[in-house]
Amino acid sequence: MQKLYPDQANATWLFKVRNSTFRHAIWPIKSSELKKFMPMAILMFTVLFNYNIVRGLKDSIVMTMVGPEVISFIKLWAEMPAGVLFVIIYAKMCNRMSTERAFRYIVTFFVSFFMLFAFVLFPMREVFHPNPEIVQHYIEVLPNLKWFVTIWGKWSFVLFYVMVELWPAIVCGLLFWQLANKITSTEESTRFYPFFSFFGQANLLISGTVIVYFASDSHCFANFFNGITNKTEITIKSLMMLVGISGAACLGLHYFIEKNVMAKDKQLKIKTDNVLHLGLKDSAKIILSSKYLWLICVLMISYATAVNLIEGLWFSKVRELYPEQADFMAYMGRMMIWLGIFVLLCSLLGSTIIRRFGWFCGAIITPVITLIVGSMFFTFAEFQESLPLIFMGLITASPLMIIVWVGALQNILLKGVKYSIFDATKEMVYIPLNDELKTKGKAAVDVIGTKIGKSLGAFVQFATFTIFPGSGYNDIIIFLLLILVAICTCWIFGVASLSRHYKKLLLSREPQNVKA
Repeated sequence: MQKLYPDQANATWLFKVRNSTFRHAIWPIKSSELKKFMPMAILMFTVLFNYNIVRGLKDSIVMTMVGPEVISFIKLWAEMPAGVLFVIIYAKMCNRMSTERAFRYIVTFFVSFFMLFAFVLFPMREVFHPNPEIVQHYIEVLPNLKWFVTIWGKWSFVLFYVMVELWPAIVCGLLFWQLANKITSTEESTRFYPFFSFFGQANLLISGTVIVYFASDSHCFANFFNGITNKTEITIKSLMMLVGISGAACLGLHYFIEKNVMAKDKQLKIKTDNVLHLGLKDSAKIILSSKYLWLICVLMISYATAVNLIEGLWFSKVRELYPEQADFMAYMGRMMIWLGIFVLLCSLLGSTIIRRFGWFCGAIITPVITLIVGSMFFTFAEFQESLPLIFMGLITASPLMIIVWVGALQNILLKGVKYSIFDATKEMVYIPLNDELKTKGKAAVDVIGTKIGKSLGAFVQFATFTIFPGSGYNDIIIFLLLILVAICTCWIFGVASLSRHYKKLLLSREPQNVKA
């Protein structure tokens, strides 16, 4: 063996240290942790793959076949009650079975419904939906209730929209992260969670490409449906076949994690075998009396409200630009690809930001971006006709195209940091809590909090469109802008307050682990 002189030994040691530091910054997951990390990362991939596929479908179906104005009514009068109903059912399920069994039942229910919609409800929509002439008659007789009548006239599309919207809140936001919080320590979460998002959101590149591909006329599944002439029906059935396969993989991965990760850890097995027996009423009392949970709820409500305020106007502009269902779906697929690229970049940076600068710096990024880019989008939309004069010929695109671009930028930036950084920081604050608050408390905050946020944004639009049935999004832009600024301000103060409480909780339980 060649002998190293002192200078050579020092140089070799310094190289190893620098190499280790660089590797830790880029990939902080230890080799011994891969048996826990990789199954969870792939599980998140399958869960979000399903969501992105059905999300692209529900947006194109509802926007082109029903109308963007109806979204606020769906969120307020359908999503919100459905979210409350789920929390009641989930609390009862937790009292009778383990959360692992509840996961499998709920995922099976969702995937089964998506298949039912694709192969029964949509192909036979003329049978299940009321007569269009009757619907139009009631719209003319009751103009102030025309959007409720419209929802009734296309109820299966609305039901599909609601189920798709519940999937990320329930399966990803609640069930997946509940499992992650159970098997992950606070110290591990600072390294694992941003990379869960990295692996999970990487599917945006794949799902976006899949949607663009199946929106065309020459995809590989087209030959299986030779007797069907409706292009949209062929696309829906083809994509739902992929959702069924991915759903089966999701259930298989979850079973693998339960048997090969959780069962081999005695402490985790004790947690798994315990069934929570606290009633819904008692759970609600605990949640209402917990300022900590309420602050988490403020973050959830703020994000959901801000997104709902912006997306309604943006979707209406996209529909103006792409009125055909296939074009709309292809555009949303391209959006997912760009969103996936940005999410991957944010996931790499998010892990470093949280570990180096603490929880607060990671959590504050999302509301700041929402405030800046959202305000810019509303401003451009308000002065749409003046955009050619403002840019003085520097941009040759039409004003509508410019607004759609800005809306796309807002959507990519906001959802990019949400999926990669906001979700990771939100889930970290649950880890120091007891098992009861991690399950039922998290269910109430994540599901109800999200639906309340969407309902608040939807209520503004619902009230306007009901009182003034002839109005549209272009008539309430300034009003929406003012509400967005107020929401983002509350959001920022909520992050600051939660950061102080989170830091105190960590110091009382794990003082050596995490910088808040």
